[in-house]
Amino acid sequence: MKKFLKYCALFVLLIVVMAISVEFILRQVPNTYKYKYEWMQDNAEDVEVLVLGPSHTYNGIRPEFLEGNAFSLANVAQDFKQDLALLKYWADRYKRLKTVIAPVSYMSWFINGMEYGAEKYRCRYYKIYMDCSLYPDWSLYNLEVSDIRSASKKLVRYFRKEDGISCDKYGFGTHFGSHGKNMEAWNKGTDAVSAVKRHTADSFEFIEANYERMKEMAEFCKNRNVRMILITTPCWSTYYDNLDEKQLAKMYELIHRLQKEYDLPYFDYLKDSRFVADDFHDCDHLSDIGAEKFTKILNKDIQSR
Repeated sequence: MKKFLKYCALFVLLIVVMAISVEFILRQVPNTYKYKYEWMQDNAEDVEVLVLGPSHTYNGIRPEFLEGNAFSLANVAQDFKQDLALLKYWADRYKRLKTVIAPVSYMSWFINGMEYGAEKYRCRYYKIYMDCSLYPDWSLYNLEVSDIRSASKKLVRYFRKEDGISCDKYGFGTHFGSHGKNMEAWNKGTDAVSAVKRHTADSFEFIEANYERMKEMAEFCKNRNVRMILITTPCWSTYYDNLDEKQLAKMYELIHRLQKEYDLPYFDYLKDSRFVADDFHDCDHLSDIGAEKFTKILNKDIQSR
């Protein structure tokens, strides 16, 4: 019996050592979250324009075409909770910050949070690489190895010596090109219907919490004499034609309420006819070509205000 327990203990020890080794390796793989955190650590005092939000701005706004020293803190599936935490993280170091661009999409007001959806594995990246206090110190959010799927992909990149950073030096997401589109599915609306279904809420129960986060961002900017600009990014026609009218109306009602309460400029490009097929990667995300076009339009509109 003692020999059996000894072997069990050795086996467990081996597993622990292997897990620690893999965790160490995984943290050596360059990634977008770590890059953005380190960039802000080095440049927070000099940054003039910050872009927040999910993939619609991560892949839709190219900071190099904005006036001033601009950087994108946006990332895939990022919601108001992460936006607020990242904006406030460098609060004591902003010296030249003038503008914060905050997107509001069809689903923004209605989601419970990243940790409750299909992208919940991303929460650990904020905890591990961005020093985000949103998640418990003693939890699986502190371990890369706790998500086998994403960990295995990162291990492959490590041994292939591939760069895991999917943004340019300004924080813009570079993995959405204009190629590979299925225009037949777009025109039939099948892709759009699927996307809209994912983005349509079952209830409006999370509106209050999300509105309070946006108010806190607005207050933060107001107290520092920083312009907070609300935007809605362009989408393909078959996407916005399939949106639930009740949710869309509520989206605009909340935007205009916040806009009025804090005297915020709002630019709505949802149905902007200036954007053509090559400007999109899919029905609700801009391509790299479209992102350049959109950013130049947005910059001009911001400067005119």
